[in-house]
Order: sequence, then C-alpha cells, then structure tokens
Amino acid sequence: MAKPTLIKPNGEAAGLRADQKECIALLQGLLNDAEEGKIWSCVVVACGPDDFGSAMAGSDAPRMLLGLEVAKISIMDRVTGKRTVLHR
Repeated sequence: MAKPTLIKPNGEAAGLRADQKECIALLQGLLNDAEEGKIWSCVVVACGPDDFGSAMAGSDAPRMLLGLEVAKISIMDRVTGKRTVLHR
C-alpha cells in the first residue's frame, strides 16, 4: 500500500532531504536534455538506503566509458574527502 504524501504549507512535499532534491533536479535536467535530443546514450547509478543499481541505454560505449572514468575520479575525491560538493 502506498504511503500518503504529506504536503508542507509552502506546497513542498515533506521528507525530502537536500541531497534527494539535488538528485531529482539532476534527473529532471537530464530528462529535459534527452527530450531535446541532446543525449543519445546514458548510464545511471542510483543508490538508496539499502542497495544500489545501474542501468544504461544507447550505443555510444566509448563515451559512456570515458564518462564513467571521470565520474569514478569524482566519487573517489568525495570518498577520500578531497571534494565534498555534490555533482560539481
């Protein structure tokens, strides 16, 4: 059974943290770019409280691999404390 959505007085859904909102904004931006034809391949890694998953679409494997390597460096920077800002 689906949980009810609680709404705050300003119309915002209750319970979303800043990092969750940033994920939503990132995905909305990607969707907009894809709908405008600016994206033809993508890889998504999503993490929840208990697990993670990945999915890919498109056929530009060389650029996807390059993008993954760049993302890996960013992730390692965050894991080691060299960088703390999300998605920048």
